[in-house]
Amino acid sequence: MAAAFVTSVTLQTAFHLDSDNPVDFAYIILITVGVTTVVWVATTFLTAPESDATLERFYRRVRPSLAGWRRVAALAPDVKVSSDLTRNLIDWLCGCALVYGALFGIGKIILKYYGTGLVFIAIALAGGGVIYRDLSRRGWASVME
Repeated sequence: MAAAFVTSVTLQTAFHLDSDNPVDFAYIILITVGVTTVVWVATTFLTAPESDATLERFYRRVRPSLAGWRRVAALAPDVKVSSDLTRNLIDWLCGCALVYGALFGIGKIILKYYGTGLVFIAIALAGGGVIYRDLSRRGWASVME
């Protein structure tokens, strides 16, 4: 975050890019994303990896899919392997629809665009309904551990 802040402020003060000008704003965003990507990739490769104990604690708590976690999963053979990636992905997408549908729906209704607002609210309700139905079928304890 510090890299993004410093880059953005530098571009606006030293290079006089104006964030109110759409072309300058595009340059600010593109350059800031590029610089921060270089910083986080460098940080990832230049710092020590997490210990196996830390990774195992995370694995036990979150129980991610085996994709990318096989070595850590071998350290915790007693943990039940998660096989609900597809359902979790669908619930995540529906959660996004729920949050953004409610956000935009309420905003549109406040601004008196009732038809559009109700469509967004319907999308939010549909997303929430899918999540509710899925978690009711597989058990709420699956997300409350």
